[in-house]
Amino acid sequence: MARKDRERARRRHAIQRARREAGVEPAPKVERPAPKTAARTAARRPAAGGRPQSPLLKKAEVGDVDRKGRVYERPMLLHPKIALYIYFAVLGVGLVSLLRRDPSLQAVGYGAFALGMLVIADSKTTWMRALPFIVLAAALGAGAVALAVSLG
Repeated sequence: MARKDRERARRRHAIQRARREAGVEPAPKVERPAPKTAARTAARRPAAGGRPQSPLLKKAEVGDVDRKGRVYERPMLLHPKIALYIYFAVLGVGLVSLLRRDPSLQAVGYGAFALGMLVIADSKTTWMRALPFIVLAAALGAGAVALAVSLG
């Protein structure tokens, strides 16, 4: 067995193991007849007015493999496009709160950065990889609450 075949089999088994452990059953594949050559080339071309979808911006499920070969052992909660918009808003609020020295804005900034840490944690493949970001989000959230309570 060639080295590439062993790597493919190892990756396939890791995906199947992750799905089994998470209790996710993959949908059975439906066999379809091979399309004709004209239909095949038309299917490859994007629609006239549409933009081709990026393969990187898709919501990961249990058993998916990222670009580095890591297998997702937990599903993503947010779609990456939505997470990107949330994170840009978090960065905007956080930068404004850091530039202006208003104490109430500092509490909002801490809360925004806590939300940003949770968005980052959602993109991680396993709970152990997400745990540091979740702990940091909890600490930032506690800091936001402490600042807000001390002001009120």
